[in-house]
Amino acid sequence: MAPISDPQHRVNPRMTGLVQRELEARRFSALASAIREHEFRAGAHLVTERPHDQALYRRLRQLSAQGS
Repeated sequence: MAPISDPQHRVNPRMTGLVQRELEARRFSALASAIREHEFRAGAHLVTERPHDQALYRRLRQLSAQGS
């Protein structure tokens, strides 16, 4: 992704930071969606849920709550 610049093609560090945070937020959202989909699919099976999966789901809920 190219940095945002002004008409004289100088990089604006403030805008670059905003773009970086937006990119990080989109990546987190995509990862969270994938984890929630995995949780849904795993819950549909009769197999006992794996402890490391449960830890991942719990951590996602914690991180999502912190972002609110």
